[in-house]
Amino acid sequence: MQCGDTSATPYGHGTFASRSAVLAGGASIRAARKVRELLVRFAAEELEANTGDLEVGDGRISVVGSPERGVAIADLARWAYHRPERLPEGMEPLLEAVATYDAAPGTGTFANAAQLALVEVDAETGSVRVLGYWVVEDCGRMINPLVVDGQVHGGVAQGIGGALLEEFVYDEDGQLLTTTFMDYLMPGSTDIPPMTVVHMETPSPFTIKGIKGMGEGGAIGPGPAIASAVEDALRPIGKVFVNELPLTPQRVRRFVELAQSEGNRS
Repeated sequence: MQCGDTSATPYGHGTFASRSAVLAGGASIRAARKVRELLVRFAAEELEANTGDLEVGDGRISVVGSPERGVAIADLARWAYHRPERLPEGMEPLLEAVATYDAAPGTGTFANAAQLALVEVDAETGSVRVLGYWVVEDCGRMINPLVVDGQVHGGVAQGIGGALLEEFVYDEDGQLLTTTFMDYLMPGSTDIPPMTVVHMETPSPFTIKGIKGMGEGGAIGPGPAIASAVEDALRPIGKVFVNELPLTPQRVRRFVELAQSEGNRS
């Protein structure tokens, strides 16, 4: 498993399980808070004020109630490296911090999502076409809504592939037959339906800033959602339990035949 170049970045286990925003975000926030403390301490020296009397905002650190008594953070950063004699006694000319973060060990964080698929099934050929898709997702506090949208869209596209196309097929001797993209099918742009995504924000009580993972909020739902939609589409023919993926035309035809036999019985 590739874990990155430790000559450029700290050692890490990689990105998986929707942990990147939670852990990397938490560590970044902790490191930023440490740098903030350094800046406030430096500003207190410049402004001849107590650190508790200072506030940070709009790129400045100023005295509470006297915004005209303030200093730009950019100036503090420049002075820290180029005018170290201005630093408080004992403070190093370095505005850097390293921090780690482990989100509430033993609890974890989980994305929440509800998904709805509208499908069209051709009972004669077994083809399935996804006409529309709706997602309501909750990843806690969103850091970047545009990125969250992209994650959900990509996850749903991946899930549609797993629900309808992607499959390892072996022969009777255990030889893998789907060894190239000519055989192992993946969804293309024409396979992805119009998608509506609605966001909820329920902060996690176990993480900094209430951040949750959100990758699974898009990728896990399409399988059961599409299987349930196909099952519902076959209901006029007969009752059948769609319990196998991917829903290739051959499998859908088999479910159609099962539904027809159930319909004839009733």
